[in-house]
Amino acid sequence: MAFLFSLPQTSEDEPSEKDALQCGRNIVAAGYALYGSATLVALSTGQGVDLFMLDPALGEFVLVEKDVKIKKKGKIYSLNEGYAKYFDAATTEYVQKKKFPEDGSAPYGARYVGSMVADVHRTLVYGGIFLYPANQKSPKGKLRLLYECNPVAYIIEQAGGLATTGTQPVLDVKPEAIHQRVPLILGSPEDVQEYLTCVQKNQAGS
Repeated sequence: MAFLFSLPQTSEDEPSEKDALQCGRNIVAAGYALYGSATLVALSTGQGVDLFMLDPALGEFVLVEKDVKIKKKGKIYSLNEGYAKYFDAATTEYVQKKKFPEDGSAPYGARYVGSMVADVHRTLVYGGIFLYPANQKSPKGKLRLLYECNPVAYIIEQAGGLATTGTQPVLDVKPEAIHQRVPLILGSPEDVQEYLTCVQKNQAGS
């Protein structure tokens, strides 16, 4: 199990929908929690990312890692390849490069839990890339901007990574609706940049 949260800046007026419909750059804190054999919370208040683990004996969360930094380049790619039939050309090309590297290097490992928070956490800790791009079935993406994409994008950027829709940074998207969906690609900066190169190449050739 997992949950996400983010806290945007708000005005001093009565709370309203406009408080939620803010660009992700206005977020002042974000985090996620993972429940399993242990309970972990990743938290950022704009000063990097810290990890806390629940100590049942104390009944408190204990800081276990401070100022987490994502690797510049990883060895894992993560996406639902069950939708491969519906991928656009850029995503298809990128995944092919991970499976069959043109420079003769070792292929990337494929890991996909299907719980976004778990996949994002693994990407944060080990590096690599997580993709939930738009496709023919979901041309606007599947994940919700305000309460799924923005919190993890904030965390990943605070750790030195990149988070994009494929056309712009996730945190720069101006929300138009509470449940607005967007594509999401995030992770190690060099891996995300390689994906964006595929996007730009295919846009230029179309």
